[in-house]
Amino acid sequence: MYVGDEIDNAVNDILTQIKSHNKATTEVNRVAEDVNIENLEEFIIKKTGSLVNSSVDMVEEVKDYISSAPENRDVASLAELIKASSSAIDTLTKLHTAKEQNKNRVQVKQMDIEAKEKLNIIDNQTKVLLSRDEVMKALAVGDEKEEKIVDI
Repeated sequence: MYVGDEIDNAVNDILTQIKSHNKATTEVNRVAEDVNIENLEEFIIKKTGSLVNSSVDMVEEVKDYISSAPENRDVASLAELIKASSSAIDTLTKLHTAKEQNKNRVQVKQMDIEAKEKLNIIDNQTKVLLSRDEVMKALAVGDEKEEKIVDI
């Protein structure tokens, strides 16, 4: 064999790999999901999580490719992938933070309501809990005692 045969074999081997790679690629089945207000949060979390996973995997693959032969456009592509990944992570973080803030607001409001209820109970206990008749009887008894004292 001479050099030409080796080159032809190498080219044929590369072409075979490319052809088999295209056949090995599976088609993505896209299922349209109904998005409504009830499942919006779940949809956003699921899709953003999927986007984060995909973009982080792509960053790793592109990073390996770029490290072997860096070019300006490849480095720019890597930067855009990293930006997209960080944006998706930021979206998930904001969702989580908003959910935690809402939960904390509800807890604080509940504690505020409970504190006001306790204050009202204490305030009511310090007030005289007598009916009008009982108050009048107590005043009348007091007047009679005073009269008796004056008479003595």
